[in-house]
Amino acid sequence: MSVSFLTPWAALVGLVGGLGVLALSRGRRRSAAVATSLGLPRPGRRGTVVDVLLLGLVAALVALAAAQPVVARSETTKGRNGAEVLVVFDVTRSMLARRAPTEPARLDRARAVAKQLRYAIPETRVGVASLSDRVLPHLFPTLGTNAFAAVVDRAIGIERPPPDRRARRATAFAALGDLGRVAFFRPDSVRRIAVVVSDGETIPVDLETLSERLGNGRVSTIFVQVWRRDEAVFDDSGSPDPGYRPDPTSSRSLRLVAGAVGAPVVNEGDAPGLVEAVRARLGGGELVPQGRQLVSKELAPQAILAAFVPLALLLYRRNV
Repeated sequence: MSVSFLTPWAALVGLVGGLGVLALSRGRRRSAAVATSLGLPRPGRRGTVVDVLLLGLVAALVALAAAQPVVARSETTKGRNGAEVLVVFDVTRSMLARRAPTEPARLDRARAVAKQLRYAIPETRVGVASLSDRVLPHLFPTLGTNAFAAVVDRAIGIERPPPDRRARRATAFAALGDLGRVAFFRPDSVRRIAVVVSDGETIPVDLETLSERLGNGRVSTIFVQVWRRDEAVFDDSGSPDPGYRPDPTSSRSLRLVAGAVGAPVVNEGDAPGLVEAVRARLGGGELVPQGRQLVSKELAPQAILAAFVPLALLLYRRNV
């Protein structure tokens, strides 16, 4: 286990508390001198020491919180043996569509769906890929939830990378056949599940070839559709792009592809249904050690909460 500080220089804020301790000490000495000159009882030295210690403790805890301490430790991870999930994001331009410029785009909603699924199956290795007119891996299946979230938030973006073709619709489900031919999954993975999150606005596909390639690669597919009829693609000024119109046949096209490969289609709002479909394909499976990972925890919130205890005692002593 190790302790590090994200902002060590911020601990200098504790000097303000140190000035408070000095001010309190000098104030108590002056009060004692005035009491002596007036023939009054001097304040107890013990009470002054207690108050100084309490104020100093408050300053120390605030300084500790400002430095943002992080405790890191390495622990063994256990995962489902022989099972992997790959979340494939449609990153074509139509995934920018939304109902209004202030609402989440289809890709934003796809990210949310993927994260919900990831946190629902922590014992399973999950990876990330993108789909346009080809499938590209961004993260091979791993147990690391932080790595998954970072890749989804930072690496997945519209036309990143751009498709080879510049057609009105560039999503090519035929490219999913590469999941069964290229090493997207480990060779020893028995249960290989591809969760494809798309709006379904695709170009024609050879369903027989796609089904054959996925079958040969032992890849089980689940489709999640993020699509609404009244959406548009907006430019930077908030004006709808006249070159884009939602495809009213997208749901039918997606279900046609899904039916050819024996895959269910889940709506973006049915997160429990998606998790259930994935778990049904994962099966039982034994949880076995799969290496070690670094687990970290920030202690700043606990330090701030702890500072309230001596502060409350200090205020109580001054008011009693």
